[in-house]
Amino acid sequence: MTNTILIDEWLDVTDREYLATFIREGGSAVKFAIADDDARSSLVGKVGALGRKLGYAVLTLDAAHCRVHMPQDIFFALSSQLDWRLLARRTILRLLREKGYRVEGADPESSANIVESIAQANNLDVPFVVTELRPLIQDRVWKDPKMARAIRVAMTHLCRMEMEATGKGDYAGQALLDWLSGVDKRIGLVRHWQIHTPVNRTTARYFIESALYCVRLAGHPGSIIVLDNTRVMLPRNPKDGMRYYTKAMTMDHYEVLREFIDDADRLSGSLLLVATGEDFVDEHAPRGWGLYAALRTRVMDDVRDRNVVNPVAGLVRLS
Repeated sequence: MTNTILIDEWLDVTDREYLATFIREGGSAVKFAIADDDARSSLVGKVGALGRKLGYAVLTLDAAHCRVHMPQDIFFALSSQLDWRLLARRTILRLLREKGYRVEGADPESSANIVESIAQANNLDVPFVVTELRPLIQDRVWKDPKMARAIRVAMTHLCRMEMEATGKGDYAGQALLDWLSGVDKRIGLVRHWQIHTPVNRTTARYFIESALYCVRLAGHPGSIIVLDNTRVMLPRNPKDGMRYYTKAMTMDHYEVLREFIDDADRLSGSLLLVATGEDFVDEHAPRGWGLYAALRTRVMDDVRDRNVVNPVAGLVRLS
């Protein structure tokens, strides 16, 4: 019988060795956790609670509802869980705080104009604060090479619209929010904002990396992504209304995971946790990792103790 580690014990080590230090400082990691249905449900809840307590943006993906073999669908599923307006307001607060302004009285979750709140807190006129803020946004957002151009442009416009927001009438950037969240994926919707790159199989990875970078730019320590991929390994279609993956789709999903592992250093301040079942590592399972050797060799633990589980291993079994 393969040894397991209790979820709480594993979380304690993950918090201490990763979330409190390595991830918070900008590092990234991809972890695989094998658990049965009950333990997996508990894991997702506890990881989410811990992440939110530490200030992380917690994002979830479920293969039963999201096409996890399509990178563009992964981006839109993640992006739709982000409050982009809140990220823009938090970014403004961070930039002005670093400039030396008092921002204690400004609540980024309030509907009040964020620049007016900062101006009041510093006894300054709003136009003066706007004048100070514009070059900061240009240098730290518009010109930041760590983000894909489309996300840089989108975030710049979101910040600009938060500077001008009055809280009355329709929000001027709703079309931009709809495009980022996948409500309307047509590139023509945002072309007048000088965004010309569509989100597709080729570009999606850069959009994901840039979105996660925006989370840290807004002042969060990072992101925690929990991906439940057990649905991918069903050998037959249960026809229950949820997604079913053919063998080719399963291999595509494994390739996406392999790409995340190989490019982990590009995921700024992020922990990707793949919550999966025992079939994933079963050599005889029709949809296990044996389908895609390139992923298997990156995840498998060649050297392990017979009696003690290594809690910082890339793959652990939880109970």
